[in-house]
Amino acid sequence: MTAPVALRCLLGRAGPPELGSELAALLELPGAVQATWAEVMEANLTPVLDDRAETAMKRYGRKHDVALGQLAAPAKACRFLFLQASRAGVDRDAFSADIGALVPAPAAARVRDLLLPIFDAAIPQLRQAAVFLSVADHGRVVRGVRWRVDVIKASTHGTNLGVPVATITLQYQEGPNAGHASYQILPEEAAELRRALDAILE
Repeated sequence: MTAPVALRCLLGRAGPPELGSELAALLELPGAVQATWAEVMEANLTPVLDDRAETAMKRYGRKHDVALGQLAAPAKACRFLFLQASRAGVDRDAFSADIGALVPAPAAARVRDLLLPIFDAAIPQLRQAAVFLSVADHGRVVRGVRWRVDVIKASTHGTNLGVPVATITLQYQEGPNAGHASYQILPEEAAELRRALDAILE
């Protein structure tokens, strides 16, 4: 029985016992698949896997004449390592060391060559997603802003008003649902909002 391997991405804990063999299975795939492994991981690095990931994997398998079963194990192992590395905030060197702990040399060097470029591209995106999810757990998250400025000339409340008013629409995400809410802001409140945003961004 293989001894448990302490991993930096798990803060010193051991990973699943099959992790090393599933990761090494990446090297058993055809060269064309290894060269385009980033395409497989793109479909598998969402926070929550859904039917779209499996559909993308099947499409990729047909394109490269590889069975889904051959892709599944190394994809699962890579997904686990990338997500755990993102959550633990480990750097490139620590991730590389974890590969060396899981896969014997000289195979580890080949796995590093395949995964480190993906690590460099994926980790910033995964960290950004983690920030979004950390905020989204507690309510609506603003995802976009639209605005326009009009001038109120007259209304039932008065004539010759000539007051500018800004309409701001906040596009938000709340769990799986998206929505928007619009607000009208007069100049004094717009100035107050600007001061608040300046303070937030300092």
